[in-house]
Amino acid sequence: MENFPVEILYRIFDNIDSETILLSIRPVCRLFRAVVNTYNRYIYNFESISKSNFHLQCRLIRPENVTSLILSNNEQIPDQISLFMSSVRLRQMTRLQSITFIGINELQLNNMFKRIHLNFLTSFTLHIEKYDDRRKKTTLNFLSSIMAQSNLRKVELNIRNDRISEIPWPLYCRIEHLIIHENITFDNLCRILSSASQLHKLILKQDLPTMIDHRKLTLTFPQITSLTIEQLDVPTDRLESFLMLTPSLIYLKLIGKECVADGKRWEQFIQINLPHLDKFQFFMDVKKPIAQTREDLQIILDSFRSSFWTKYKKWFIAGVFNINRPHNIQLYTIPICKSTFKYELDSEKVFVYTSLDISPSLTENINELNLSLKMQIHDN
Repeated sequence: MENFPVEILYRIFDNIDSETILLSIRPVCRLFRAVVNTYNRYIYNFESISKSNFHLQCRLIRPENVTSLILSNNEQIPDQISLFMSSVRLRQMTRLQSITFIGINELQLNNMFKRIHLNFLTSFTLHIEKYDDRRKKTTLNFLSSIMAQSNLRKVELNIRNDRISEIPWPLYCRIEHLIIHENITFDNLCRILSSASQLHKLILKQDLPTMIDHRKLTLTFPQITSLTIEQLDVPTDRLESFLMLTPSLIYLKLIGKECVADGKRWEQFIQINLPHLDKFQFFMDVKKPIAQTREDLQIILDSFRSSFWTKYKKWFIAGVFNINRPHNIQLYTIPICKSTFKYELDSEKVFVYTSLDISPSLTENINELNLSLKMQIHDN
């Protein structure tokens, strides 16, 4: 074992979580202990961990060997971030490339920023749980310094709009992937996109930005090639106006209500305004004024059966409604593009597809399935 190449162990460690490395592999022998101590690509994910193992890892951490850090004030350890700050020498974390703070409060965030090094940061995720307006200015200054990092490529912000709107974004921001969880104004989004000329992938977890200014619709952001909008609930024409700002889209995913129910309209819009679109996914809840029948659903799906949809693009659509709630239908591309899906086991449903071959790929994107079973239990 003494002649075993250390680099091979390092490669193995690259695919093992830090808890296993420190608490299971390290105690095996002196060689493993030495290799564990010199390994310098640690990814510490404390999002789901017992308090005892958290404390054990904190005692064993060599800060200079950490490249990725995920901290979370969660149910298991509500004060995890404070405990970490008091247990680890943050100033020695000089090689951090990825940082994730979940459920942090603004005081903790400010204290963290004062101690950690950001020079090599490529990915930054922030979810602020508790705000303190006395810390707002400091928070904004720190966020501005992060956005200006030359190596930064991915940013995920789950913070209030009043914080996002006041971040002094650098003139040339190099991020390529941006995720925004909270509502954001149209002006603010335009300001961000104007600064981020290398931004290719944009994910909006809430509805479209409010107060779209039609005077600014002459702007376009051709750098955006991938766009996802969740919790969508706007008229189709407003959605179309927004999408005209991103003419270079290759990938588009829409999750929400109503907007995609007319295949012919979307066929024309895509051909004219999104000529590069290669992958289009959607999941729409559509409310109809009258109860739907299988024939009604067939008519809706017929608009998605043209050669544009089925032969040229190969985008196949499904429609479904519960016979107990025939006013509410769901339209979605196959496979289902939602990662979380609710299914009612005891309900009778009507399904219509634009393709007979749906195969197991229908559910390949689902990683969380909620089963709803409504049944009466009778005492004997």
